Amino acid sequence: MLDAVEQVANETGKTFTQVALNWILRQPGVTGPILGARTLEHLQDNLGAAGWALSDEQVARLNEASAPTLPYPYEFVFKVQRP
Repeated sequence: MLDAVEQVANETGKTFTQVALNWILRQPGVTGPILGARTLEHLQDNLGAAGWALSDEQVARLNEASAPTLPYPYEFVFKVQRP
């Protein structure tokens, strides 16, 4: 996941935090991420996640990189139901 975030950060000129927060905001059911800013610099970095958008291709790459691996037997069941 970190490699995918780094790649997107390099493409967009944004920080890892900004990429991650922007991606989180595009996830279904997320109405607002919880910011963990402890300093003014952290808050300013977090706020840099707003006002721009990841491309659909970048979101797809981040989604793929973060997809959980299903444990047995769920991986088998999932493959049987959706080839």
